[in-house]
Amino acid sequence: MRKTRWSSRPVIGLLVAAGVASMVAFVFAPAALLGGRYGSFRQEAALRDGVSRGLVEFWQGNGPEYPALLARLVDYWFRWHAIKVAISALMLIVFVLLAAALWRGYLRSGGARALGAITATSFATLAVGLLLLNIQATAVPLVALLPLLSGGPHSGDLTRTLHEVRDSVNRPPGPHGGPPALPVLLGEVERYHWVLAAAAGTVVLATALASAILWRRRRAGSARAGFMRKALSITLAVTATLLLTVVAYSAYSAATPGDALLALLGGG
Repeated sequence: MRKTRWSSRPVIGLLVAAGVASMVAFVFAPAALLGGRYGSFRQEAALRDGVSRGLVEFWQGNGPEYPALLARLVDYWFRWHAIKVAISALMLIVFVLLAAALWRGYLRSGGARALGAITATSFATLAVGLLLLNIQATAVPLVALLPLLSGGPHSGDLTRTLHEVRDSVNRPPGPHGGPPALPVLLGEVERYHWVLAAAAGTVVLATALASAILWRRRRAGSARAGFMRKALSITLAVTATLLLTVVAYSAYSAATPGDALLALLGGG
């Protein structure tokens, strides 16, 4: 009786509505929740300009501390992505529950629910990716801000700063150790990529193990149960493979933070 209620049309409809709502919230909620305190950053051009000026001030400073503007931007970007972490986690839960409900309905009655179950499983996989990326950006918001600089024209001050960053990365440090901002940037870039490598690596282990278990049990039970296990096993195997490339790229980037920094800045 409990399985019948769980896979009923009203429950599935409610989960579909919750999934759509979570996707809408993922796009619009951060700006709506942070607009009052950080309204000056709501426009993309204003945010990019703030990052540009903040980076220039930081690079030209005499110490490793963030200037006021950059500190405010880092706080804003941390909150922005923390909200997205919460929403993407909720999105993942909703789509996992929806996939489970649809798979149960398929096991009981077959029909087109298999397609819906596969679709919900795919959305759950995408939610995992969103969750990982936003965990990374929340952990190291300064580095997550840097790609914004490649999205528009550069001022003269920013162009000079990017050239100086490139030159400082590509040449050995002088007797005075170079600009004090450089080791901070390199350290944050390294941490940024190690966070994603660790988080994605954990998911790789979990998905690969689950895929192997499901594949070994693919012939147990009914033909519908076998199809479900094969579909889930293949989906998890593909997910693990894609995330393994993410782990490898992130580990390489963490080991070469200078090159990774220049890549984030658009090559300097």
